[in-house]
Amino acid sequence: MNLSADAVFYDGISAKPQIAQVLKLDEQRVLVKYGIQLVQQRVYMYDDMTLIGALGTIQPIIEFKDESRLEFKDALPEWFNLTAKDRLHTVWKLEKTPSLILFSVAFVAALAFAVIKWGVPAASYQVSKHLPAQTMQSWGDQAEKYILEMTADSQLPKARQNELLQKYQRLVAGAQPAKLIFRGGGSIGANALAIPNNTIILTDELVKLAKNDDELLGVLAHEQGHLAQRHSMQQALSSLGFSVIALMITGDSSDLITTLPVALIGASYSRDFESEADLYAMRMMDQHHLKTMHYANFLQRLADDAGEKVTEKRSWQDFLSSHPATYERIEAVKNYQSQHPSL
Repeated sequence: MNLSADAVFYDGISAKPQIAQVLKLDEQRVLVKYGIQLVQQRVYMYDDMTLIGALGTIQPIIEFKDESRLEFKDALPEWFNLTAKDRLHTVWKLEKTPSLILFSVAFVAALAFAVIKWGVPAASYQVSKHLPAQTMQSWGDQAEKYILEMTADSQLPKARQNELLQKYQRLVAGAQPAKLIFRGGGSIGANALAIPNNTIILTDELVKLAKNDDELLGVLAHEQGHLAQRHSMQQALSSLGFSVIALMITGDSSDLITTLPVALIGASYSRDFESEADLYAMRMMDQHHLKTMHYANFLQRLADDAGEKVTEKRSWQDFLSSHPATYERIEAVKNYQSQHPSL
């Protein structure tokens, strides 16, 4: 059996590579011959070696405590008695096997999908449910400040604002009434926003779009549902993804403190969150004997105002959208009403 192997040797003194030959002495040592005509020699113990794994076309590298190193031209020989050899040989074999490479790529892709699809939302849910009220208030206050800067003072008469506020508090607010703020929508148009400091912002444009107050109460109940489930915080945390994981591992929320308020404004709710808030609104309207079809009618009017075509036919954009299709939301309201014929 050939008990030698060709290599390139760096002596730890100069950066010049030298032709070398590695020979087995016994089960604990090897002899390295190097230099011109291989006249120089060094003996090394396996215990003093550090094996650096191969990658791609790069062959194994051995580093020694005297800062010298060997670069093998081929895989480590069978007689090379380094403890970590067998384990790393398995890794190199996997790394060079096409079928295993494809499997690894597929596995990593599936793992990444699982983390994005279920892992990050689950982490966001847990973090949002356990955030202290003071933190929610602080982040929500900053988000509210940004929204106030984006919008204008409301032009609704104070009497009208008070009328809607009283109806909200009596029919929607429940045990945790939110602060209701009226604003001129400006760039955000007809809109309603739920902010985690227990605030709902309602724009003049949305109020004017409604044909009756029951439609507005449906919208307010929908936003109350977002607050009750902390959806805005969950969605903002999900949009920050890896920051959530870092927060759970390290407890360091410094990055979140500066970026979350903006994310709270920009995050569009997921399909599940919108459906949960719609169901919350329908149950609230049912509880106070308000016709849920008022909410469906307003969803249709909002879609018309935004130029959205409400149709049963689904398009590929619907599968990419964070919101359920408006048609599906309207149908969900109709189905709910069919199960509660008294409404």
